[in-house]
Amino acid sequence: MDKANIFENLAKDLTEEQFEPLVQTDSVLVERIISKAHVTPVGEWYDQTRSEWVMVMQGAAKLEFATGEVVSLKQGDYVNIGAHVKHRVAWTCEQTETIWLAVHY
Repeated sequence: MDKANIFENLAKDLTEEQFEPLVQTDSVLVERIISKAHVTPVGEWYDQTRSEWVMVMQGAAKLEFATGEVVSLKQGDYVNIGAHVKHRVAWTCEQTETIWLAVHY
């Protein structure tokens, strides 16, 4: 059994967005993502082969979809993104870390 806390042991250097696998099998990946003022470069889109359920545990963010829809997320908000639904991170909070819990399935 592994015990940890999603809010502890945050990276000190957030020059780059942090992706940390928490559980990984052939069929599922659960990861903690830590962002602080990170965005996906304009014109680049995530186009993932698996669906992704993602929740903002702390902070805030905006996801933009290729359809033009923008979804604002605050603490506790989550969204389920189907496989091959093109999306990007349009904004994350500059003042504090945005901690995401993502499940790829």
